[in-house]
Amino acid sequence: MAVSAVTCVLLALLAWPPITASSSLEVLAEDELRQLAADEHYVVVLFGDSSECTGRCKELEGTLALIREDIVETFNAWVVRTHSPSLAEQYGLNNKKMGAGVVFIRNGIPLLYSGPADDDEFMLNYLIANPESTVHQLSDVNFEHLTQASTGATTGDWLVMFTRSDCTTCTQLRATIEAVGANLKNKKNVALINRDNDGGQTTRRFGVKSFPSFLLFRQGRVYRYNLPGVDVGSLAAFAQEGFRNARAEDIPHPKTPFDDYTEWCADWLRENPSAVYAIGIVFIVLILLVIVTSLRSSKASSKKESKKKK
Repeated sequence: MAVSAVTCVLLALLAWPPITASSSLEVLAEDELRQLAADEHYVVVLFGDSSECTGRCKELEGTLALIREDIVETFNAWVVRTHSPSLAEQYGLNNKKMGAGVVFIRNGIPLLYSGPADDDEFMLNYLIANPESTVHQLSDVNFEHLTQASTGATTGDWLVMFTRSDCTTCTQLRATIEAVGANLKNKKNVALINRDNDGGQTTRRFGVKSFPSFLLFRQGRVYRYNLPGVDVGSLAAFAQEGFRNARAEDIPHPKTPFDDYTEWCADWLRENPSAVYAIGIVFIVLILLVIVTSLRSSKASSKKESKKKK
């Protein structure tokens, strides 16, 4: 009995303090993270707002450390931390009020985590519930078929982000719109349409001139998001109830080919002022050449006439 008691005491001492999972994550440099995101299907990244992980960053790191094994087991994913201002900006984490943040990169598509920093159960469920994008890709070909915008019939409400290929802000908001899609899953449809990639006619049809723009299509009407803040909470709230504070517009009919081409020309001229300036100079030069040529022809004719008279 005595030996048994001593053994128990020794075992208790060896077990103290209790063994716990490390509360820190592997830290990667920017180039390492870029390569990892390109090579792996799933990467969960904690972006710190400074080289030292403190405050909200420390909370998020502790929460991720608690659920890291579950994430690895579920997705065979990497869970890492980095301090990279340029990458953080690329994923929409350049807002100083937000500070540190978590992005779940799924086959190259980023999802911004928008929940509490210290709730490991919520974070784990959020990540597990969103292994792939829920955001639809729209084009001129499938827009009406999928959204039923003109009839407002069967497919529910659609919050659509209008983008164009050279829009840096649009790229930065991809993780945000993915988070909106995750938050509104099974409630609202969330979609993207790129003006420069098979979405030009639809973009011109709804008179979208600035990018990104957010339009909600609901029961045969369209509502434009005009609030200054573009974040997960504001966009989700607009899609659910906030649209009631916006002006409801009738769905416009598709433009005729001629009207659409005219609109395209107007947009191109507005977005390429330097080209318009160059075209104007060329036009003026051509007019001057025509005038000079005409004057020379007139002089030549006059000389011929005078020689004939002689």
